[in-house]
Amino acid sequence: MSAAHVVRHVMRRGVEAAHSHFQQASPEYIAKLQQDAELYEQAGPEMELSPEQFLPVLITAIIAVLIMASVRYTLGDLMASLAMIESPSTTAIIEPKPPAYADEPDAPLEKEPLMPSEAEADVEVTIINHKPITGRIRTTMAHLSRVGGFFAKWRGAGAGLVYHLIHGFIFVGFSFFMNGVLNTDYFGEFLAHTFTSVLLARLHMLWTQKMVACPQSTSLLRRGAGWKQHKALLLPSFVYAAAEQVMMLIASAAASMAEAKRQRMTQDGEMHGCLLAVLPFLALVVSGLFVALAVLLPASVTLTRIEASLLPEDVETIVPFDREAVIGSIDTSARGGCRALFVQAWRSFDRSARLRLIKLYVKMILVQVAVAFVAVHVMVAELYLIGGEKLAIFIKSGVAQLKLMAIEAQSEIPEAN
Repeated sequence: MSAAHVVRHVMRRGVEAAHSHFQQASPEYIAKLQQDAELYEQAGPEMELSPEQFLPVLITAIIAVLIMASVRYTLGDLMASLAMIESPSTTAIIEPKPPAYADEPDAPLEKEPLMPSEAEADVEVTIINHKPITGRIRTTMAHLSRVGGFFAKWRGAGAGLVYHLIHGFIFVGFSFFMNGVLNTDYFGEFLAHTFTSVLLARLHMLWTQKMVACPQSTSLLRRGAGWKQHKALLLPSFVYAAAEQVMMLIASAAASMAEAKRQRMTQDGEMHGCLLAVLPFLALVVSGLFVALAVLLPASVTLTRIEASLLPEDVETIVPFDREAVIGSIDTSARGGCRALFVQAWRSFDRSARLRLIKLYVKMILVQVAVAFVAVHVMVAELYLIGGEKLAIFIKSGVAQLKLMAIEAQSEIPEAN
């Protein structure tokens, strides 16, 4: 999918760098690698490592991955979808207004109003503005538990898994076909990803509605939107899928340009040290964040709010959601109605809600970084208990063997040609 393009780009860069490095390998360097490759075999039985010793490290890594995936879904998908649709809520408290002479000691206990209008005017209305439920992670988690119990933190996960599996299967087949016909790399993936997302727009809508709707006895699949309403999903689904691909394209292009600039500066001797290594990464992060905030975030919010507004009228959402602010009097079956709905869905998402959503994404990243930080330190401690010297020899010998295999494979290529 979209991330595959970036992974392929990074792997291609690594292969090219390794190719140029191994072409210049000297006999002294090869002899040093051969010596390092034999370290583990020459170390003796006391330095051997059994696979069972790495089992705690593997278990820790699996647990960390599962926790990070859970955080990603709960905060990045479920809570983010709720934050995208939540509308400000208020409560009006109407109380009778005390008479003006109520504090006088000789005043009568009751006084009948002379006119009906006077009775209607003798009330006090207090408006209480409630804080958004999705403003804090703890508040949202408690609200989800009240709505659906402990497992409500992963509501809709099954529908999301089905959507991603079907999307990936169709994308791979269609991408292979497009690349074979058009003989292109990125453009074929762009068409395949966009086409697949638009094709599965209804399934994506059901996934979103499963996350944001109150528990129902009747399946939402049987009560889904008709074609006239389903037509409103085509434009936001296309824009969201295209935004994903544009984000990856710009980020990849920025990293490529930064890499080219780094190579030129390295040859000219203008830069040295750590900055050379982090320059492409910084360009990738900065450009990716900019496109995510300027393009991908509005597209995602617009799609989610439209999908939530297409819920059946008798189905409520688990957070306050003003559908009239999104749909209003717009007729999606009329000419230009879907485009007007697309624009209104984003305009009805005010600035405070946007900041709240961005803060939620930042919290999600910080939680994942914290989990990864703890997991790495636990695995380092486990590796230390296994034996630091044993691991050092094992890793050094293994890396040397891989380099020797790469040099041998590189030397066979000219002979084959």
